[in-house]
Amino acid sequence: MSSLKVNIYTPQELNHSSYIQTGLFELEKDGFLSTKVRLSLSKKLGTIKVANSELLETSEPHPKTSFYELENTSTGKKIKFATDLYDASHSFSAYALEHCDFVFKRNFEKKNIQYLPQKYQDKLLPLGLTFGCHSPQKKQWYKFVIGYVLNVLLLNFKIDSYFFKRYQREFRTIKNHLKHIKTTRSITNFEVYKASNLSNEILFQTRCFSSEKSDDVKGIHLQRYKIIKLLRDKFPNEFKGGIIPSNISKTNYSDALTNLSSDPISYLNQVKKTKIVIYTRGLVNSPAWKMPEYLSQGKVIIAEKLTTELPIPLTHGKEVLFFEKEEEIPTIIQNTMYHNELCNSLAKNARSYFEQNVHPKENVKRMLTFMLQNTK
Repeated sequence: MSSLKVNIYTPQELNHSSYIQTGLFELEKDGFLSTKVRLSLSKKLGTIKVANSELLETSEPHPKTSFYELENTSTGKKIKFATDLYDASHSFSAYALEHCDFVFKRNFEKKNIQYLPQKYQDKLLPLGLTFGCHSPQKKQWYKFVIGYVLNVLLLNFKIDSYFFKRYQREFRTIKNHLKHIKTTRSITNFEVYKASNLSNEILFQTRCFSSEKSDDVKGIHLQRYKIIKLLRDKFPNEFKGGIIPSNISKTNYSDALTNLSSDPISYLNQVKKTKIVIYTRGLVNSPAWKMPEYLSQGKVIIAEKLTTELPIPLTHGKEVLFFEKEEEIPTIIQNTMYHNELCNSLAKNARSYFEQNVHPKENVKRMLTFMLQNTK
């Protein structure tokens, strides 16, 4: 029986944190460690933001940061660590930086980290690519749900004239979040992979966010719209996908809507049978879930360059083909589509990268091993 034990403190968000939990539960299945799910109602307040080369600290919560404790039951050594799955590279959990020994950040960019105090910089490490998933081995799910619901209610508790209106809004948020969590795919869906000769289909199916108030979101929408129109024009027979119908997409991008199913399982099945796929950035240049999805299925990936720093970088010409401008995509496709040796190499390397660096079991094991080796 392993002497390693990880205490999982119920998080304030269930979607992104599912990746870390999946890795832990899969490692427990393999006998590498044991886990204990602990109900946590601590608010863990405090956010540090980098703005114009200066630090701004607030008392805001940082719900996409989840907390854990790694324990060696033989030696008594305990290591507190957190995983920051927030989109923005300039935003940090002050609580995690103050109370944890290590903080693994999804959107890790040294250009922002350099402004933090040195003691915080030393704790921050790149988390790598993540995506929502669940393990068939997950346990005590009721604790995660109870912890999430109570945390949302506690974080928004304030007796004032907006009390009832605020709680009506939060109950809707809770309902929608739990409904969305039910669509999370099992890690086994991503593990199933069959290398085969595929038709020259090109896939880019994407969505609009719920608001276009920020310049970042507007820019993302326009980029996705431009790529879809470009691919439909240049590859009318091969291109599949478009923008998923929503209020914003129907109003502003009605000539770029998809006619493919958008539920998570159907979408992943479409990825599985497609040869070439397109990747673009997420909010505030965060690494979108599309990249792990594509890598898991060994696709020919034509991608916008990632600005986040990965533990093991993706290499142009090995696992992916990067583009600088959207207008380059058709030429890259034309130069690649019928080059079977290149396509097979890209597909094989993409799948290998997923298996070694992105699969939650392997990535979480890397993190745990690093902490054990770098703690006195």
